[in-house]
Amino acid sequence: MSSEEAPRLSAEIGRGWRGKTDLWAGVATILFAASALYISADYGLGRAGRIGAGYVPLVAGLLLLGLGGLLLLRAGRSREAVDTDIAWRPLLLVVGGIVTFALLLDRAGLIVAIIATVIVAGPAAYGNTILSLLMSGVILSAFSWSLFVYFLKISIPVWWF
Repeated sequence: MSSEEAPRLSAEIGRGWRGKTDLWAGVATILFAASALYISADYGLGRAGRIGAGYVPLVAGLLLLGLGGLLLLRAGRSREAVDTDIAWRPLLLVVGGIVTFALLLDRAGLIVAIIATVIVAGPAAYGNTILSLLMSGVILSAFSWSLFVYFLKISIPVWWF
């Protein structure tokens, strides 16, 4: 073990229950499941021959609730720690990319919005160059156009003109 890892390990051990990966995964899964169950509570389940709109959310919510419970049980025995520091740069870049897409879709169209989103959010992952971001944006926008506009016939503005 190198000398750079030793202080980090001792800091992780001191975090206790807050640093357990399974705990936070279990909490997030249970919250998501509870939200799905709450939102779909008013939907009809239907009958065996013709299921209603509430059947799949109910089953998925119950399965997720069970998975979250298993993750919480596993957290009690787990020794794996998670780094609870927030990576602000990637977080802000990804949120900025989402906001960019939302602001540009109606104004500039699908193609420009996707390329701009990739350019804004792309630096969140280290090692991307402007050329790789442009190429990714062009490929992703071509795929999105062909899927949503050409094949699915969804009415989305493609260009600003």
